Amino acid sequence: MTSSDRTIVITGGTSGLGYECARNLARDPHNTVVITGREANRTRETAATIGAHGMALDLSSRRSVGAFVAELVAADLPPLAGLVCNAGVQFTRRALTADGMEATFATNHLGHLGLILDLLDHFTAPARIILVSSGTHDPDQLTGMPHPLRATARELAYPPPPTESAQRDARRCYTTSKLANLQTSYHLARELAPRDITVNAFDPGLMPGTGLARDASAVQRIGWKTIARALVVLPGVRTPRGSGADLAWFVAAPERAQITGEYLVGRKPVRSSVASYDEQAQQALYRDSLELLAELDARADH
Repeated sequence: MTSSDRTIVITGGTSGLGYECARNLARDPHNTVVITGREANRTRETAATIGAHGMALDLSSRRSVGAFVAELVAADLPPLAGLVCNAGVQFTRRALTADGMEATFATNHLGHLGLILDLLDHFTAPARIILVSSGTHDPDQLTGMPHPLRATARELAYPPPPTESAQRDARRCYTTSKLANLQTSYHLARELAPRDITVNAFDPGLMPGTGLARDASAVQRIGWKTIARALVVLPGVRTPRGSGADLAWFVAAPERAQITGEYLVGRKPVRSSVASYDEQAQQALYRDSLELLAELDARADH
């Protein structure tokens, strides 16, 4: 990414990691920053505080993704050179989208993949795509979260009834979606290399006080925003400000221009889980996800 004027889109940019990333990027006058959020007014108001553009986007809805892409293209902004797939949801019990899909997988994985594909022809090379994953995808990290499921995309989108507690099932849906983010990142890094588009993944670490717990109970949210902040002294625990600065560096630093297919924790490339490197699993997830997106698009057209 050169120093010439460019547009960078950050999904989920109204708070936490996405907001801090956007705030850092917006300081550079060469960057036109677009943040997205599910609530249009709040997103525009938040964007205005940092000199960015705000646009509504609900990644669980293909109609919303299509409307966002149309709005972005019509806005006559500088060339699109960066996309940070940061938005994410984590529930306390299984939730479904309006289309009947498991909402965590549909939003965190399928929604972002659909957005990437819809924007492909609008990127100006060289360009960068970053998918925000999580160390919770890796069973060897001992995060206390349930291990990701190994299943087809269709099984993840339309899973059978849970066989464990509602909360543990919801957490497993989350770690599974984060594994899918990594698998997608590695697959797209190979696919998009001929277009001069790099694709990488980023782990911001555990960030107490962020908006990821918005779907938890009121008591759980209070605990997450207050008591949990004391955790920042522990290894692997970060603040949104610190991780946001790292993510902004990742998407804009000249030294990252030609590097693709990596997984970074902070600013350090690391190995992800063993399962994430299975290329056959990556290809199967991608193929099956395309089928699911096609089905959703067919419904949206009616």
